[in-house]
Amino acid sequence: MRKDMPADTGQVVTDIIIAMCRQQPGHQFVFFFDGEVPARLTFPSNVTTVVLPPKGNKAWHLYWWLEWQLPRAMKPFRPDVYLGLDGMLPLRSKIPAVLLIRDLSFLKDAGLQPYRQQQFMKKHIARYLVRAQRIAVLSGTAADELQRLSPALESKVAQLETGVSRLYQPLEWEAREAAKKEFSGGVEYFLVTGSVHPRNNIIPVFKAFSALKKRQRTNLKLVIAGQAATAGAEIQAALQSFKFRQDVVMLENLDEAALARLTGAAYAVIYPARFDGLPYPVYTAQRCKVPVIALEGVAAREAGGDTALYTDPANVDDLAEKMSLLYKDEQLRSRLLAMDSPVKTRDSWEQAAERLWSVLVS
Repeated sequence: MRKDMPADTGQVVTDIIIAMCRQQPGHQFVFFFDGEVPARLTFPSNVTTVVLPPKGNKAWHLYWWLEWQLPRAMKPFRPDVYLGLDGMLPLRSKIPAVLLIRDLSFLKDAGLQPYRQQQFMKKHIARYLVRAQRIAVLSGTAADELQRLSPALESKVAQLETGVSRLYQPLEWEAREAAKKEFSGGVEYFLVTGSVHPRNNIIPVFKAFSALKKRQRTNLKLVIAGQAATAGAEIQAALQSFKFRQDVVMLENLDEAALARLTGAAYAVIYPARFDGLPYPVYTAQRCKVPVIALEGVAAREAGGDTALYTDPANVDDLAEKMSLLYKDEQLRSRLLAMDSPVKTRDSWEQAAERLWSVLVS
């Protein structure tokens, strides 16, 4: 939850958990944080927060925190159930446990977690899944992947309904022009929403955008909304020598209202992540009636269906061609926007929170 931001991860887990706590005023919840609680996080009165910093950032420090520090800190509260939000749970604890898993991209070394944590999770995930009484997931893609890992998990898995904030709506012409002035100097732009991190394939997007600019000689811009991750230092360095860097806008720390305006005013959304289990930018773009170009992937297909254009992950020229095609062909754009999404999203995460509560108490 400390790193769950609107542009980076959709703030999905945070929204679900806080909604669940608000829906259950007769119950008490204790949140254990491994670092300072961000000021942006506000909780209902039935939530107690405990800061429990780890001893360091090595793999054994993570093990020590999970298996010794955390159980010791939980003991005075005598919890009835443990909910793991990061795919991990303390195996030494006898407290009944449930996992909420957003995606399993760490299995392909494509998660947002630090490398050591991803390796730790890959090593122990099978034990966590066996130990958990139930497992809540946020997409059919994640549910299918769990079953591929172990068919025996099928009876444990519960898929939560997808929700999208009501802030994401199509913009009228005046509101769209105002948003373009706010974010891109008044010109059309392609939008990438996600951390500046290798797993989001930002450098291939740079290359495709460069090819588009050379072909079309347009004033189109590329807007990237997301935090600059430590692992993305190479991407930041590449931008400094990028020929069209003046046409790239980097936006950090956007709240959800600003991100909704940014999405609604985009010419198109590019979704370049391949292994994220919940392609949230695809859903928000659909709500805003903005077309999507996505790298080919199971989760992207689940969310986008026939409403998006898909590109070969190994072919930058294919991405450039799809960007150029969408830019030139207004009829194609209209056809994509006229199609129905294969996933019917809710107007909030309230239903997902109710479902998660039922999983916890079952």
